[in-house]
Amino acid sequence: MDPVHCGGIGRALLTEAVRRCVASGPTRMFLWVLKENAGARRFYERAGFSADGTEQSFEVDGGAVPAVRYVMDLPARAVTAASGSVPAPAPPPRPGPGGPGPR
Repeated sequence: MDPVHCGGIGRALLTEAVRRCVASGPTRMFLWVLKENAGARRFYERAGFSADGTEQSFEVDGGAVPAVRYVMDLPARAVTAASGSVPAPAPPPRPGPGGPGPR
């Protein structure tokens, strides 16, 4: 998909993925990006990820596709002073009328 036409969907998805990782406790988040996908690499770099120097080829349709690993250090989870517990992540939004959901 052309990033110009995404309307911020990719950024919203990445923001939610990072939020969920922070809420669950890891201190680092990793992802793989195709080495030659300059647009995706810029997207992740602007979001705070950086290539850590690890490269690996993945097989796709019988051919090797080189990828680069990106990493981002995550902030520590917020601990509430009163309980010493970590707040639970917000539940996913409920679908509106006519939207997908149990029937």
